Amino acid sequence: MKRHIISCFLSALAVTSCVLPFAPVAHAAEKKNVLIVGDSVSTVLRWSPESMRPLWGKAYNSTLEVWGCQKLLTEGCNPSKNPSALASVLKHKNDNIDIVVVMTGYNDTGDEYLRQAIRKINKAVKEMGAELMWLTYRQNGNVRIKARGFNKVVRQEAKRLNMSIFDWDAKSRTKSAWFNGASTHMNALGGKALGRGIRAALDLHYASVATTTTIATTTTVLDTTTTVAP
Repeated sequence: MKRHIISCFLSALAVTSCVLPFAPVAHAAEKKNVLIVGDSVSTVLRWSPESMRPLWGKAYNSTLEVWGCQKLLTEGCNPSKNPSALASVLKHKNDNIDIVVVMTGYNDTGDEYLRQAIRKINKAVKEMGAELMWLTYRQNGNVRIKARGFNKVVRQEAKRLNMSIFDWDAKSRTKSAWFNGASTHMNALGGKALGRGIRAALDLHYASVATTTTIATTTTVLDTTTTVAP
């Protein structure tokens, strides 16, 4: 008996989909809960409220754990007020966080220390059922050399851990007007740029996730070939 195959044809210019009875239905994007963890460099998000405007609204709910002197794995200069980045993440382990954005490390030293810190924080984030995004370090002022080494580690670990990166160093490299002198600390203008940049990085991350999911779903449908008898 001759059999007819129902199939989908993909071209380089367009995707023509078949309507199958078991095809998944797309759902509207849900608001994402974002935890931002950072040291004094990112405290501009706290003292300049306009910086946070892009991170509130229909797409995101954002929680700040940004503290001066914060370190990655150990307490900062004031232990009662400066928990580590890892402790700040664990504090929210039951808060239904979707993604953790980390901008801490300017008070830490050592490339291998950073590598282990990223892995420990990534482990904690994954155990929460969340994703991790790391900001690169601005190569400027007295942290120029350290930041260069740190950024190399961040990119290596991003590949190893499937971690997202927001390349803050590249975005801010020529924007001296965003900063207070030759430092990594921002003024209000820089804070607005940081907020917009994090928002754009989150949008890009979730757009990429959505694309990957769509491709995976399409592949599943294509692999599930339906045959019917005449």
